[in-house]
Amino acid sequence: MKMKYINQKGGFNMRTLFIILLLLLFYLPAVFSQTEEAVDTKTQKQLLKEEKKKQREMEEAERARLVDLMVNTQRFVLEADYLSNQYGDRIVVSSTLNFIIVDSTQGTIQFASPSGMGGPNFMGGVTADGTITQYEITRLPRSGGYNIKLLIMTSLGTYDLFISVSTDGYATATIGGNWGGKLNYHGRLVPLGISRIYKGRAI
Repeated sequence: MKMKYINQKGGFNMRTLFIILLLLLFYLPAVFSQTEEAVDTKTQKQLLKEEKKKQREMEEAERARLVDLMVNTQRFVLEADYLSNQYGDRIVVSSTLNFIIVDSTQGTIQFASPSGMGGPNFMGGVTADGTITQYEITRLPRSGGYNIKLLIMTSLGTYDLFISVSTDGYATATIGGNWGGKLNYHGRLVPLGISRIYKGRAI
């Protein structure tokens, strides 16, 4: 019995089958290659994401250690980006001219204006040096931040300061004095050795 090959319209002969097999041989490796590349790209993205997360966690831990060191050694500068009063009014200020220095047992409070030429410190504000007679730290167990209470005695009077510091160094200080008002400094803690403040003439 002889085998007959289908060669009718719509059927397959050996030549057509051979061509289809060749196409599959060339096409399948390309499909697998594209799939492998997609999986490989996805893996790379996941690894990169994990690496960035690890790097961010390391940087956050390093900042937290630095903040802890500054707070516990009593050596830092709170450089203010803006000031506010007890009514919530805020003004943007220069952090190099508006700051609070804590240097062991010595402290400085300054506010000034880049355009100001008058005032006791010749910068449109006041610079008050003094002695820190009280320094108390409370560690916040939930956030890991700190509350600091200190007392600075200056020639202008005695000032109560309450400073709230987060683990990444952002801080708010509230100053109360014998004038009856409140002045708030909002900024971040900077190590004393690298701070680039400009101190005016102190009273």
